[in-house]
Amino acid sequence: MLTGTSGRPEHHRNTNHGESLMQGGYSVFAGTMADLTYPEVEAAAGRGACVLLPTGVIEQHGPHLPLGTDAYGAYQLCRLVKSELEQHEVEALIAPPVYWGINQVSAAFGGTFRTRYETAVALHTDILDSLATDGFRRIFVINHQGDIAHNRMLLEVVRSQHEKGNTGVVLMEPDFIADRLGDEIPTSALASFAMQPLFEGLEMTGELGVHAEEIESALMMRWFPEVVDYDAMAQLKPTGLSAEDLEEWRKGGRHARRVTPQGYFGAPSPRDPFLWRFHQRMAAAMADIVFAALGAGPHRDHG
Repeated sequence: MLTGTSGRPEHHRNTNHGESLMQGGYSVFAGTMADLTYPEVEAAAGRGACVLLPTGVIEQHGPHLPLGTDAYGAYQLCRLVKSELEQHEVEALIAPPVYWGINQVSAAFGGTFRTRYETAVALHTDILDSLATDGFRRIFVINHQGDIAHNRMLLEVVRSQHEKGNTGVVLMEPDFIADRLGDEIPTSALASFAMQPLFEGLEMTGELGVHAEEIESALMMRWFPEVVDYDAMAQLKPTGLSAEDLEEWRKGGRHARRVTPQGYFGAPSPRDPFLWRFHQRMAAAMADIVFAALGAGPHRDHG
């Protein structure tokens, strides 16, 4: 990390990511089942290992964050959860990230891949069926996409798994997503955790933010800094939007584009240099759900 004349960190964004990988950069396959051999996978299933399935989408995240932010976020959460589990001798494998989910809100922006609902259902179903066929009885779906259409799709898929007898499949979501899903929630298929305590002690800008804002920026700056456009971020101002604007934005398509013409909703630059700890706390809350399901590990206060 270099410091420019402005005093802020100066990064040179690598736009040729493929070349970076060839030179030993990071990969969202690193540490996942994609890097294992089939005997290693079969042995893990035989030992009763659980699987963490990261799911997200490829969609616009403003001028400063990459399209893959949600895929990176789900992947990193799985890595953090796995670390928490391993500290208490709970074996977990991370499935390769699934990033062909539902993008209803950002559909009017370029770079947003628009997967049909039935396609996403079929894909996630086939993946979970494959894991069950391979002998994995405990599968925890870790999502990093807040579009409610995507969340409903995931819940439908997990409910269908339960109907087939695969009751060890659990979708983990924050409580505000669970509230938005409403009365349809089968408690055995969806486990939620409290979101508000995760913010305690962290300095926020005070802006209403839901997309490509300070929390997502902090995630990417901490774990995937080379794909953040810091120069673009420095030029962006908080959107200053209201709860009424959020309702309009959630209608998606042209509505979202009109409310957020630059694609982000909130303050794009974190005020707290340690705001990435929010994701560490979220991972700890998710790990506690896994511990409870498996009857192992500690119970902690995430404030």
